[in-house]
Amino acid sequence: MAYDRKDRFYRKAKEKGFKSRAAFKLIEINKKFNLMRPGMQVIDLGCAPGGWLQVIAQEIGPSGKVVGVDLEPIHGIVERNLCLIQGDINQQPIQRRISAELGRRVDLVVSDMAPNLSGVKFQDHYNSYLLAQMALHCCSLFLRERGGFVVKIFPGEELENYKKALKERFAKVQTFLPEATRKTSIDMYLISSGFIPPKTETPTAISAVGAS
Repeated sequence: MAYDRKDRFYRKAKEKGFKSRAAFKLIEINKKFNLMRPGMQVIDLGCAPGGWLQVIAQEIGPSGKVVGVDLEPIHGIVERNLCLIQGDINQQPIQRRISAELGRRVDLVVSDMAPNLSGVKFQDHYNSYLLAQMALHCCSLFLRERGGFVVKIFPGEELENYKKALKERFAKVQTFLPEATRKTSIDMYLISSGFIPPKTETPTAISAVGAS
């Protein structure tokens, strides 16, 4: 029997007005790890089509702020505590816009970025790793001390090295696979807390891969 892409999470997302079923992944993550609270400032990387943005905006409330960044445009989300920036997070003009919007380091960085799939397993996993590296670099630029980080990654050969890098920058790193993940998906999430800022932050660009 073929896997039904329009499963209960897809239908539930439509019923509740979420832009994507991925919203339920973040809901599960937040329920388990208690990452978001009212008044927080958050950066959402690879935020299109906006399911995670909607969840974050609800959780942080009107006193918080979320900045969503993506190469693709986002439509139909009008929460007042939300700022949308279309562009490449590696580019310094985009980084400056983020800093100007927030005014301080953020409490949480989340990344649901995924590469454009080539169908070549090794290449797809490696591209996912590059995107995860990019997201970690953004923590160095924008995340406050003791802040949190959520990142999606495909579990390829680079996973253990990536976890090692996380453990050098965070007090605690955990792995989580949300129930809302499609049965055919290969992605997983790494949940990190207790950010330890590097002694110096050098905003160097990391090679970008087409993301969705």
